[in-house]
Amino acid sequence: MIQKMRPAYFRLLLKPLTVAVILAGLIMGGCVRSYRVEIQQGNVISAEQIEKLTPGTSRNEVRFILGTPLIEDPFHANRWDYFYSLDPAKGEQVTQYRLSIWFENDLVTRTEVEGAGLPGAIQPDLEEDSPGFFSNLWDAITPGD
Repeated sequence: MIQKMRPAYFRLLLKPLTVAVILAGLIMGGCVRSYRVEIQQGNVISAEQIEKLTPGTSRNEVRFILGTPLIEDPFHANRWDYFYSLDPAKGEQVTQYRLSIWFENDLVTRTEVEGAGLPGAIQPDLEEDSPGFFSNLWDAITPGD
């Protein structure tokens, strides 16, 4: 007789337990805020750095001014490419540019910038649009200045 009561008892507990788990999942799902990280790739180059590149600048000077190129193509040894991409992660447009430098006898002959243009100095946007739950909670429980 005890064995017959176990399944009925568990069936009665199963429905409220299922409802509680589903409600907890919905509540916790609403608390999660999606966050996309800002992604920077490539070489960050300012307009001031490019102004230092004049025809006749040596490869070593270019490497000192701009750093190591992202692309050193073995099939085009007389060309270096510096590429930069910024995905701001806030629904804004992706910024991309490419700086190409051509050499002849290890000296710069010409430079070319393609894309959205060079930034003066790129600073990542580290501030969020609004403070999160824990920031608001901390502000609420700590005394103000």
